[in-house]
Amino acid sequence: MNLPTNPFVSNDGKKPTCMEMLQLILDGQDSQEQREYFKNHMDNCMPCFKGYHVDMTIKELLKSKCCGGEAPDELVAKIKSQIASTIS
Repeated sequence: MNLPTNPFVSNDGKKPTCMEMLQLILDGQDSQEQREYFKNHMDNCMPCFKGYHVDMTIKELLKSKCCGGEAPDELVAKIKSQIASTIS
């Protein structure tokens, strides 16, 4: 079975972690090719699946509660950190 080439791999050959791929997706810094690769990856990686849905829920909640604007980066990082510590 041929696996598709990972479009997240850097020029120096470094493979990103699942969380690094997820962060690019959530921050909107991904390409269409990366987005498709990650969708396929999530089908087989439960931590990515859970992380994606948790992060998207947080983003939508914060967006709706912060007067329609973006939440401060520090607040987002603190919430993610607290959630990660409870999931581990």
